[in-house]
Amino acid sequence: MKNKSLSPHSKKVLMLLAKSSRPLTAYDILDKLRKSGIKAPPTVYRALETLIEHGLVHRIESLGAFVACHHHEEDHAAAAQFAVCRSCGEAAEILDRRLTTLIRDIGRHMKFRVEREMLEVLGLCRNCDKKAQA
Repeated sequence: MKNKSLSPHSKKVLMLLAKSSRPLTAYDILDKLRKSGIKAPPTVYRALETLIEHGLVHRIESLGAFVACHHHEEDHAAAAQFAVCRSCGEAAEILDRRLTTLIRDIGRHMKFRVEREMLEVLGLCRNCDKKAQA
């Protein structure tokens, strides 16, 4: 989906997430965009739903937060893999086709059609691990 066909609210949400160094909750987004005309949670949730549907944003389930997708391959919208720091909340997107292939192979073996995958690996990022070791 081209950004030109997004609603103005969806564009604002996408731009905010793309600039953010951390995943943002819907209420974080609302707070940051209130001055730009987005005043109600349903507006944010509709924008997020559209962006997720088009593979432009992912939801980090364990954080209840959202990040912009930085990998725009066609088949990537249904696959989301993240390394999530349990200390600072940083979420690094992983794009490893071996994981996607393995998950789909397991699904076929189980006679289960995988429609969407969400893999979150929890641990400590480099900075938090250094602090923990000190």
